[in-house]
Amino acid sequence: MEIHSERTDNGITVRFRDTPYPIVYPTSVWKATPAQTQIALKDNLALATTMHLPLVFAEDTIIYHSGRPILEPYFVQNFLKDIPSCTAVDGTSTDEVVRQFFNIDYQFYDSVIIKPAPEPVNSPFRAIVGVSFGKDSLLSYAVADEIGLEPEMVYVVEHSMTYEEKHKTVLAKKFKKEFGKEMRILQHETGKLRDYPYLGLPITELGWGLQTTEYALEFIPFAYADQGKYLLFGNEQTTAASYMDAEGRWVVHPCYDQSHRWTVHIDQISQLFSAGSVRTGSLIEPLMDMMIQRTLAHRYPEIAKYQMSCFTETEAGRDYRWCQNCSICAKMYLMCVASGINPKRIGLRVNMLDRGFRQFFTLFGGKAITLTYAHTQVGRDEQLFAFYLAALKGVSGGLVEDFKDSNLFDEAKEREEELIKTFVSIYEPISVPKELKADVLSIYKEEIARFEI
Repeated sequence: MEIHSERTDNGITVRFRDTPYPIVYPTSVWKATPAQTQIALKDNLALATTMHLPLVFAEDTIIYHSGRPILEPYFVQNFLKDIPSCTAVDGTSTDEVVRQFFNIDYQFYDSVIIKPAPEPVNSPFRAIVGVSFGKDSLLSYAVADEIGLEPEMVYVVEHSMTYEEKHKTVLAKKFKKEFGKEMRILQHETGKLRDYPYLGLPITELGWGLQTTEYALEFIPFAYADQGKYLLFGNEQTTAASYMDAEGRWVVHPCYDQSHRWTVHIDQISQLFSAGSVRTGSLIEPLMDMMIQRTLAHRYPEIAKYQMSCFTETEAGRDYRWCQNCSICAKMYLMCVASGINPKRIGLRVNMLDRGFRQFFTLFGGKAITLTYAHTQVGRDEQLFAFYLAALKGVSGGLVEDFKDSNLFDEAKEREEELIKTFVSIYEPISVPKELKADVLSIYKEEIARFEI
């Protein structure tokens, strides 16, 4: 198994089995990036986007016709930490996958490590926000805008998402028309290397664990082009949640690359690739999911109406941005009604608390295959608290009635103070840039003061 890579006039091309997979930037963005940094990005992204391939193709050696990447140790740690989450979804053995990964021989034809250029971004001041139109990225953008960071939006096109690109292209056009803000597009063909139907392989979670780390690297040219000082990702407090696997042997991090602990490492990466001028962080780390959804819809309703959290992976999501038939849509509906928000504000039209949607809530024994976080204790308590608030608010739905008639309501009532403290609080952040912390927390204090049980 061999990987070739090269710089082009507008980005990078990774080649696998004679097929090119380009990463394409607007030409002006790529040209603003120092040449030495372009080479370093090529070498590092060649590994980051392909290091899962020996596992999924059952190969024991992979040869890179490029330099050894300076971030190799970061990628290895990120990948290893993600394996138990992948095997939990795939139903495979963590021990065996770790063994296979440990035994892979990664070879690099050029032993020279190309370091990024020593040139910093010129007069950096603005935020570069990775926008997916999910609640986390939209709130990150809205807060950045309110505190004066003049944010620019970047959307990475993942071609493996069935209908996602179609819906988000429509949203981007409407957003530009209303706010005069154009979303920068990064064509990310290397995403096909984790599109298993395209590769003709069984579907697996392997290959997705470095997604945020890849994106941070890919955003560096935008920082050079747009005077970016901050790379902002929507990594909220619950991304730190973890749980032990069924055998009690491995800690499962449902989204390790989005955890604030790993965000600190990504901050190191962005500083390394910008001569110390670009920081990576999350403005929403202090909040749990419910307060993120509440704050977005309550404080920024004009932005919340563009929300799209659903993956639209099935035919149910072909014609509308919410499939309204998955665990993510169900969760967003519940978060809205629990916090006093009409779900129609974010585009949800179906009452997902009817009994026909029971299978999407782990609190009622359902399976959240696309949302492993729902299987953590925090995820379970989040649903417990949300259904409790929905019951107190008189929200309609068969599942709410079932909840009120069960021991779950009594449990929530007994734990009310604890649950409020857990889910309607501000957590001390480690990934909010310290110079922004006071302004960010003042916004959240206002919103928590207005929250009604």
